[in-house]
Amino acid sequence: MSLVKFEVDGDLGLLTVDNPPLNLMSQGVIDQFAEAVDRISVTPIRALLIRSAGPHFMAGADVRVFQGKSAAQARAMFARALPTFARLEELPYPTVVAVQGLCLAAGLELALCSDILVAGESATFAQVERHIGTTTLLGGVQRLAERAGSARAKQIIFDGDQYTAAQFAQWNIVNHVVPDAELLDRAEKLARHYAGGPTRALAAGKTLVRRYLDVGIRSADHSVLESAVGLFESEDMRSGVEKLLREGPKAIVGNQDFAGR
Repeated sequence: MSLVKFEVDGDLGLLTVDNPPLNLMSQGVIDQFAEAVDRISVTPIRALLIRSAGPHFMAGADVRVFQGKSAAQARAMFARALPTFARLEELPYPTVVAVQGLCLAAGLELALCSDILVAGESATFAQVERHIGTTTLLGGVQRLAERAGSARAKQIIFDGDQYTAAQFAQWNIVNHVVPDAELLDRAEKLARHYAGGPTRALAAGKTLVRRYLDVGIRSADHSVLESAVGLFESEDMRSGVEKLLREGPKAIVGNQDFAGR
């Protein structure tokens, strides 16, 4: 049974979790997710949209994967899963996630690995691990701290409460809140917009943000010389500069005339 599907539509990759009714992260989902990321990493796309089938994005893990495991067995399981999430996060192009319904625990951790989080207005978010005596196991709390600050991240994991999309947007965790009926269309349009952009430039910007977050502004400044100046020899930057000089500033607003090279 296919629980995780990866498809390509032009320059856009589509990653879909389909494990009804709640899209729980079962062992099968974990295994197929890793296989899908393997395929994604070698597929020439320029943006990725992550989504789930049905009314809920993902209501957490199937806790049967935890039952009876020793610390050593848990370590082995997450030593495989964590690098898969990191590889998704480090893809060299924009990633967008569309979240509807429940987005809890492992579901929120998956969503936080995307660059841009688009939520339906009725979506509900939480890290509920405290209620079964554990904490986030796939990087949730550290990514919440990265987006919302350490105090807010601790509140979310200490309380285990559920929050609205509007509240998460106010805390800079969610990027866009849209009407439920428009969620998939709006998220896909945004992902296609990124896919039509200057892919190398967007990747360089993503790298600089990561460098700043990991080691600070000064190191990110030095990384400009590694990750950004090479854009001067890219087809996209050269064509963009020529278009500006030839047609003027209005012509490049929302410019999608990029080859991704």
